[in-house]
Amino acid sequence: MKTLVLLVLIVAASALPAAAELRDTTVEVYGYTGSYRFGNRSNVLKGGEWNPQGGVGLLVPVGSRWAVLADLVTSRLEVNEGPHGPLTGHPIPNFYKQNPDVRNEDFTTQRLAALLPSIIRLVPVYGSHRFSVYVGAGLGLEHQRQHIRYRPVHERPDGRLVRDEGFTDSRDSVWAYPVILRGGILVGLTRRLALRGGYSHILGYFDAAASRSLEVGIGYRF
Repeated sequence: MKTLVLLVLIVAASALPAAAELRDTTVEVYGYTGSYRFGNRSNVLKGGEWNPQGGVGLLVPVGSRWAVLADLVTSRLEVNEGPHGPLTGHPIPNFYKQNPDVRNEDFTTQRLAALLPSIIRLVPVYGSHRFSVYVGAGLGLEHQRQHIRYRPVHERPDGRLVRDEGFTDSRDSVWAYPVILRGGILVGLTRRLALRGGYSHILGYFDAAASRSLEVGIGYRF
């Protein structure tokens, strides 16, 4: 769906008057939305869903075909059923399997704030100054906070699983310096407005799954 929306925007941009074709390399400020998929640091969570994200971005040219692209993004993930996620051998999911009539009110929330700067190479498409693609890489700063609220489950000597009446709260925080690989498009809509669409591959740890980001936004050109 997001890809279809992006293609529609590109087609719409191609119908704009010729005055919009003047897309000099200049400072651009973006506000954008999109989706963020948390990587391996959230492996206690179920599924691999994409979660809404928002952010602002800044593009600063450092040459006719090079620029610094920096984004400040935030995203929030919430998952019911607490800390056990896909660990089917854990006592907590086993308890609820054995007691399907008991409601599971555990939950986990995870919040992200990240600064994602990178050096990008701008490549005009078919010689046009209006429509460019970009590729680049950089080193970012990422902070994730996790809150788990759950009812512990214990195994009795007779093998029976029992659940505590009260909730336990667990909080964790982690900083990372991810490597960012990214690519996307920049389209000059008018002399002052630009469209940006992109994908970022965010490697927090080389031996773990990467986070991913899809971004679509509108920018103002100075």
